[in-house]
Amino acid sequence: MNVRAHKSKQLALDRCLQLLEEAQVRGQSRVDGPLGVALRQYLERAGVIVEHRLEGRRIDRVLDDVFGMQAQLLGQEPEDSRHHNGA
Repeated sequence: MNVRAHKSKQLALDRCLQLLEEAQVRGQSRVDGPLGVALRQYLERAGVIVEHRLEGRRIDRVLDDVFGMQAQLLGQEPEDSRHHNGA
């Protein structure tokens, strides 16, 4: 993968994390319709095909998935996001 494609994927995953963290700050615990659509668009930009609905999933679980995707992209072992946010 070239550097430009790698950076583009990383930025798309970063934006997913930002959207999810903003939703948590607003007190949202599950992905709603508008958040699901936005996440799906950024995940597609990152080259991830979303095979199941995001809507209704717990935000903390989706965060774990995105952290795992980032780790894979960076060639690292995936971590559980609960280590990051103290849950």
